[in-house]
Amino acid sequence: MPAREFFLTLKPTDRAKIQALFNRLAEQGRIGTKERFKKLETRKGWALWEFKSFQLRFIGGFSTAKAFVVAEGVRKKQDRHRARDLDRAVRILDVHFAVSNPRKSK
Repeated sequence: MPAREFFLTLKPTDRAKIQALFNRLAEQGRIGTKERFKKLETRKGWALWEFKSFQLRFIGGFSTAKAFVVAEGVRKKQDRHRARDLDRAVRILDVHFAVSNPRKSK
């Protein structure tokens, strides 16, 4: 999965920061601050969310069972996400959830 590959290329300190965010979402079911986790937009039926740590962004979406899948990892250097990064995240989510066929979260 592209997000995992990107995650593994990060420095250990950056990986630890992102991992802490993943753990918080898994343990508490939410991250209370938009500084670290926010909804980006709805694209092709998927509500896309991002984990943020400085320029590092991990984009994913929730299934109807409230499982969150991280689909894409990028280093964001611009004000807006590139459309191709968001489209790639949607394609990955579609493929990932095609096996279990849940409805797309909105």
